[in-house]
Amino acid sequence: MCGATTNNETMGLLIEQMVRTITELDGEAAIENALQWLRSECRCDRALFYQFKGPLLLTFITSNVDDAWGDAYRQRQMMTDDPVIRFYRNALGFLDWDDALESYPPPSSYIDVLETCDIIPALSYGYTSHCRGADGVTSICTLGGMRRHATTDDKYLITSLVPVLHRVGRGIKFRARGLTHKELEVLQWARDGKTVWEISVIREVSEATVKYHLKAIYSKLGVANRAQAVGEALCRGLIH
Repeated sequence: MCGATTNNETMGLLIEQMVRTITELDGEAAIENALQWLRSECRCDRALFYQFKGPLLLTFITSNVDDAWGDAYRQRQMMTDDPVIRFYRNALGFLDWDDALESYPPPSSYIDVLETCDIIPALSYGYTSHCRGADGVTSICTLGGMRRHATTDDKYLITSLVPVLHRVGRGIKFRARGLTHKELEVLQWARDGKTVWEISVIREVSEATVKYHLKAIYSKLGVANRAQAVGEALCRGLIH
């Protein structure tokens, strides 16, 4: 039990360090850096990050992917035929590319490029903000040429980083949504890598109180965990 807790804390700190790195870089450079990091951590040969809104491809960044993929995607308008894009027009979350190909069979031209670029086996994660109706933008992060099945840690890394990449790719800056002074203070300490216990000692409150503030922060920022909260707050300029 103790070993599992230690591993989770280590993973959380690793993610927070990467989130800080992302927010210190600009747009495309930040995403390229994150994709390279994911390739190393998740043991895959390739990685891709797209953002689309309706028929428009807003962001298209790859890491160690043959140029043939990008050329085909732009010149042949592969976005229309891409089974992964088609899946994420109606759903979100994780998607195995084999399932996508079965559910939305693409034309032979797509299969040819897929084989040329050696992307399968691949796993994607689709995400959009809680304001989907407002911005209508969906982000997709893909691990391609996977050398092993994705682990729980791999998926945790992806779900923690993609919301941050979503903001970086769009260049969206938000205002605070009613965060209190105490909540902002807790966020700042979390950004500095302090644990719940350390924050409770610094603020002279119970750990339960710190957890209560964190839960309120997650709700207000529309995120699911501490790493996402720190990344979202940094993107919005709420903390530094």
